[in-house]
Amino acid sequence: MCVHEFSLVAVHVRTVPRVTPLHSRVRQQLQALRHPKPHGAGAVAQATPDAHTEDTATAATGPAGKPTVYFHIGAPKTGTTFLQRILWQNRDALKSAGVLYPGDTFGAHVQAAFDLRETGFAGGRDPLAAGRWREFVDAAQAWSGPVIFSQELFSPAEPGQIAAAMAALDFADVHLIYTARELSRQIPAAWQEDVKNRFTMRFDEFISEVRDPTRNDHWLGQMFWRMQDAVEVLARWSGSLPPRRVHIVTVPRRGGAPDELWRRFASVVGIEPGSLDPGPAFQNSSLGAAEATFLRRLNLALDDEVGWPLYNEMVKHHLAQEVLVNRSETIPIRLPPADREWAAERSGVMVDGLRTAGYDVVGSFDDLLPSPSGDDSSSAADEPPVEAQLDVAVEAIAALLLRISRLRRGVIKR
Repeated sequence: MCVHEFSLVAVHVRTVPRVTPLHSRVRQQLQALRHPKPHGAGAVAQATPDAHTEDTATAATGPAGKPTVYFHIGAPKTGTTFLQRILWQNRDALKSAGVLYPGDTFGAHVQAAFDLRETGFAGGRDPLAAGRWREFVDAAQAWSGPVIFSQELFSPAEPGQIAAAMAALDFADVHLIYTARELSRQIPAAWQEDVKNRFTMRFDEFISEVRDPTRNDHWLGQMFWRMQDAVEVLARWSGSLPPRRVHIVTVPRRGGAPDELWRRFASVVGIEPGSLDPGPAFQNSSLGAAEATFLRRLNLALDDEVGWPLYNEMVKHHLAQEVLVNRSETIPIRLPPADREWAAERSGVMVDGLRTAGYDVVGSFDDLLPSPSGDDSSSAADEPPVEAQLDVAVEAIAALLLRISRLRRGVIKR
């Protein structure tokens, strides 16, 4: 199937409605509990998208008075950090309005995901993660209103771990949320994220592993699909949940309003988008080809003497996510033409599977299909110009030395 044919696919679109501000909405729902509607009055109107939205996406409590837990499980590189920063920065305002975003640190949701999955970064276990999932469950159970969990590292959980999570949340009406983005944008984004996490695989090798994850049995290719195959992830996670409680939020195409993803997400969890201050919400921006290649070569040069905590602080967070992503005139990383054609076909299959499942869609399935492009050039992500790599190297050395100097002089603190 060609790219142009995908644009003709019939899609179900849920527009982002105007949502009642939280403090008013929670008060209305408490009144509704005291004066319940007759049986059947809250039935889902499947033929009316707006009615469907109001019934499933803005309820603080379920039909039996259960609290609602909005469980955002991924996918990585779909604006998740941007959304999580907004929620974290506004957690006090949310709590005052009756909504809980649990955790005492920004990384608490990562720790909860690792605790549930019994894993960690770089083969190590974070000692602060132990018991964190249970803390989240207990906090949700003690809360009288809606609760939001959000971390993309929940997405690759095994069936047994998912069953344990849902059993622990059986006191609540769980709504799954999955943010999804077009596949030809996700593959380069996932590769460079792996490079930022100290992996050394070339881009062309990564594409091969993604296209055929069973050929070499390489776990990076397999892990990509465990987080990015929306059909498989949601089938694994949704279990017996009705489709109306599974929400796909599509990442808008390039060139749209910068807050559109936030508006779509907010409509699912019942937040008036303008009621929270997005502030300097962190955008997990992309590396260019020269920057990613430099970082991959740096990873090859480092040995075990540079442990993960130091790498995480100095290379991933400072060098990659604060310095290199902000360089101007970078070379974008794109799939080669043949791989873009394959990704377009694979995207069409995925959209067909999601449509068949009948989940609630916020945005449009068109967002998950590639737009026609006249650019058939490859970015040569693995072989950018040497001059460009040298420029990156000079800036990187200067940035790291300045960071060390400022830390020693107490200008900045860890």
